[in-house]
Amino acid sequence: MKNNLTPFQNAVISAQNGTLQTPSVNFETKNINYFAYQINVHHFYLKLMAKGIGNRQVKLKDLKNYYGLKGKTAKDVLGDFEINIYNHIKK
Repeated sequence: MKNNLTPFQNAVISAQNGTLQTPSVNFETKNINYFAYQINVHHFYLKLMAKGIGNRQVKLKDLKNYYGLKGKTAKDVLGDFEINIYNHIKK
């Protein structure tokens, strides 16, 4: 049976089940959800890539594979990311 979940979805499920231990992320005195932090950082990098600014930390191909995103350019992937992932964590 094939698993149709993305690596991101598998990581979230594993963390909820306790089989994946995520780092603790703190801002001032408040604990922040690791996956929300990760999504915000990846959103920042995608916005830079969409403007043509490269970086050494994250590659577009890696983000596409991790989140299951579609698109040829960083601008296309950014739109898919914002619709399918980023807007679901915003409050």
